[in-house]
Amino acid sequence: MTDLELLFLVLAVVYGWECACWTPRGSVGFVTWQGRGWRLKHPAALLGNQRGGFIFASPLPPLGTVFTAHQFPLSISAEAVLAFVASNISPGARPQQTGRLVRFTELRTVEVSGRKLLVNGEVFLKAATPTFTEDLARQVRELMKLPNEERPRLIEQFVKAAFDTKSLEGRWQEFRKRTSHVRLLTNFLFGYLFGFAPVLIWSVGLSQSWLELLIGLFLFTLATALFFRAAHKRFYPAAEDERFTHFVTILLSPATAIRARDVLSRALLETFHPLAIAKVFCEEPEFRSFARRVLIELRHPALPVCPRDEQVAQSAEANYRAIVQKAVEKFLKQSKVDVEELTRPIAPADETCKSFCPRCEAQFTTIDGKCADCGGLPLVPFSAVDAHVRSSKA
Repeated sequence: MTDLELLFLVLAVVYGWECACWTPRGSVGFVTWQGRGWRLKHPAALLGNQRGGFIFASPLPPLGTVFTAHQFPLSISAEAVLAFVASNISPGARPQQTGRLVRFTELRTVEVSGRKLLVNGEVFLKAATPTFTEDLARQVRELMKLPNEERPRLIEQFVKAAFDTKSLEGRWQEFRKRTSHVRLLTNFLFGYLFGFAPVLIWSVGLSQSWLELLIGLFLFTLATALFFRAAHKRFYPAAEDERFTHFVTILLSPATAIRARDVLSRALLETFHPLAIAKVFCEEPEFRSFARRVLIELRHPALPVCPRDEQVAQSAEANYRAIVQKAVEKFLKQSKVDVEELTRPIAPADETCKSFCPRCEAQFTTIDGKCADCGGLPLVPFSAVDAHVRSSKA
């Protein structure tokens, strides 16, 4: 292998790495390949760890887009904020959570340092992205200003806003319009780097073409970086440090520049609930499958549902989960989904199966017992399900 071939191989490997998107547990990705057919992706277990995993964006033109969305990591009541949620939108164990608690009467300052949410000067939790952390801080600050009796109304408004598909679609359409130049440039840059440049070098030699290729490459990355900066400022106006870092990286790294639109889109819709994004972008069967998981997790979360013994902490967890469950059920009904049919219990695999776990739906040969994988959640006998079905039909 020649030095030039090795150079292009290294460049291809670097570009492949740029197509990988680290996604923490408690988050999901939405990916489209060739610009069509959105798919929902959970963090890959084989390419990750207990903290998260990778999802992969489309590597070939026409380059697709990737979104990431996150479950809200706080449980909030009128009295307190708890850095813990019992439900989990990702398969498997819950994401790691601090379980820290602060009462509104003790809350003095709410600040952001990168992905860290600082409460009273101490780390309360670490969110998925800096922009998501900023949104969490905004909500907590607004709740701080209100008396206890007015907070429940605002909490419900925040949850309702997360399912506003009209606002979601409007943001997506504006993004498509304002990043059209970035998308065009990145597709041309891919063709220039992996198509035109190798052919030109093979035809006339590197010594005769390196200067022209370098100038062309610089012009592509400069234009991409400038359009990226303008779009980033429009959609993430407060993220100045992040914007500068990405601008310099795109300017200096052609492989990163090709994925510039992914950098812009990744956090675009993270203030919306993942289920709302799935409704807008995914096919109906995938949306319903994800909706079933979300609703079952809310109704039957793994034990323990709260990591603290204080009544105020348990109330915060139960209160917020009830608000989210109500919002999810209302959203599904508005989407013409029969909620009870969607969450209908599974049928026995064979005559030896006597019960099942209402969360993970594993089946057992005993009537009584607990599911160890779900923290000791009590099993549900199939006979009880059959009796409930007969009663509902009567």
